[in-house]
Amino acid sequence: MLSRADRAYLRGETELASAQSERNARSRIRDRIHDATLDFEVLVEHLSDRDRELVFGKRFEEMEGAEAFDVLVSAIAFLYRATGDTDIAFETVLKEGINVAEAKADRAATVDLDLTFQTLTAEQLRHKLEQGETLSLTEIAYLHESDDVSMDELAQYFTDADGAEAIDDGRIQSKVTNF
Repeated sequence: MLSRADRAYLRGETELASAQSERNARSRIRDRIHDATLDFEVLVEHLSDRDRELVFGKRFEEMEGAEAFDVLVSAIAFLYRATGDTDIAFETVLKEGINVAEAKADRAATVDLDLTFQTLTAEQLRHKLEQGETLSLTEIAYLHESDDVSMDELAQYFTDADGAEAIDDGRIQSKVTNF
C-alpha cells in the first residue's frame, strides 16, 4: 500500500524539504490508501487461495515475535476507524465481511459484536496497575501514548521479580499476555 519512503515519512523518520513536498506526499498517501482499499474486493474475489495462503501462512510465519499479530490487529483497527468516517456501521461491515469469506467455504456465519465503551484516564489505569490488576492491550497502549505516565514509570510494571524487563522488544502489543 505504502512505499518505503511513505512509511518513513509517516513514522517521522524523514523530513521533507518543503511544505509543497509534504502536501504532495500526504496526497500520494491518501491516493494509495484509497486505491488499496478498492483492491480488497478484487483480492477477495480473484486472488487464489494458494496465493493468499502463501502470503499469510508462509510469510507471516516468518515474521518475528508478535509482528504478524500486530499487523493484523492494526489492519482491523485501521478499517474500524475508517468505517467510522463513513455512514456505514462497522458491525454491518464485519458481519458481511465474515459471511463473504465463509461463503467461499459454503458456509454462513452468525456474528454478534458487543461493543462497550469506557473512558480511559491515566489515573484510573495507574490505580489498576498499583492494585496488581492486568491491563488490556488498549489500556497499555493508552498509557504508552499518555503524557501523564513516563516510560520509566510504565516500564516498572513490566519487569519480572529480578527487576529485569519481562519483555524486551519494546512493542506494546507484545507486552500483553492476557487480553
